[in-house]
Amino acid sequence: MDLRWRLLGYVLGFALALLTAAAAWVGLALREDVAEEMEASTRLVNTMLAISAAPEVRAGALSRLLADGQLRHVTLQVERSNLEQVGTAASSGVGAALVAYLMDGRPVQEQRIPLGEGTLVIRSDASAEIHEVLRDGARIMGTLLVFSLAMALVAWLAAHRALRPVRELEKGLARIGRDEERVSLPPFQLKEFAAIATAIESLSVELSETREARQQLARQLLELQENERRELARELHDEFGQALTAVSVSAAYIERNAQRATPQALAESARDIRQEATRMLGQVRSLLSQLRPHGLEGLQMVDALQDLVSGWKGRAPEIGIETEFPPTLPALPPAAGLALYRTLQEALTNVLRHSVASRVRLSLQQVGRAVELTVCDNGVGKASEVIRRSRGGLLGMRERAEMAGGRCWFDEAPGGGLQVRLSLPVPQA
Repeated sequence: MDLRWRLLGYVLGFALALLTAAAAWVGLALREDVAEEMEASTRLVNTMLAISAAPEVRAGALSRLLADGQLRHVTLQVERSNLEQVGTAASSGVGAALVAYLMDGRPVQEQRIPLGEGTLVIRSDASAEIHEVLRDGARIMGTLLVFSLAMALVAWLAAHRALRPVRELEKGLARIGRDEERVSLPPFQLKEFAAIATAIESLSVELSETREARQQLARQLLELQENERRELARELHDEFGQALTAVSVSAAYIERNAQRATPQALAESARDIRQEATRMLGQVRSLLSQLRPHGLEGLQMVDALQDLVSGWKGRAPEIGIETEFPPTLPALPPAAGLALYRTLQEALTNVLRHSVASRVRLSLQQVGRAVELTVCDNGVGKASEVIRRSRGGLLGMRERAEMAGGRCWFDEAPGGGLQVRLSLPVPQA
């Protein structure tokens, strides 16, 4: 159920209950008002009948009849002699001030009926009407006050009850923060919380897979490091060991036979030493370029990338590699330059091993304050599958990009295939 509809149901149901109670209260008050009005009207009629039936009725008897109860909207007073003051005793207080304010100076209408022993004075009475209006207004204000307080209370209770699942969601997020494996939340009736719970569970799964992938990446990096060390040790042993042995032999020959050897023999030994030294220098440069290519920190970045692409063209001549590189690039930080170089290297490696592509297009350009690299092939790779099964090298590409302050992502290439994109920020001068 939708949270809005549930809250609406709570508030509307309670509002209907309050309206029912208010209607009952108004009905009871109306019943009392009608009873009072009928009683006052009956008393007034009885008084008038008594006066009309016996014009010479005594003032004392009429006073006793009027003493049975008050009338509404009019007052009846018996004056026993002309010496008595005609008006009623002046009242004081807030009620009298309110009556005087509402009357606004209008005269009070009165009628005088002579009796046998006095005079019956009938005056209009505004205080009764004012009292009724104030009483009804107090009832309405009280009803509104109770209604408002009750609605505020029911709204608070409804929100408190409806938001109770938030605690479970908080617990789920806390478990994710503690790196627990694949958080599972209970089912929720409200679709909003159910959607949030699904998102939290998906986030937990993605974080778990990311942690597993990073652990695997760490293991692969360690294995790669050990393999590179073994390869370097083998290169040093096989290549440099033989070359140094040959140099040592030639040098020892020159040392032993320097006095009696012919100049031609000495020149041949020196030539052998020079050739071996040249070959060792080439091996050193090759190893250094594999460990860390030259020119990644400066303005020779494009040259280093062109050398990398040329090497791949020689290794895979069956794949057409198209390049769109600018003449120069702005100087990149060491981390950004290495990320750019290794991303292109890893992307070309994946094309050769997995894509079954016949054509690769490489694009490098500066867009605003960033350098963007695009590697697009026409192979069989799909971005969704690559992202789902990303391991090792692909994770390394993302890690290097993040370490350099950039971003690496995968898209579907136009016309089919995979597109690897890298964006690296260019520092301001």
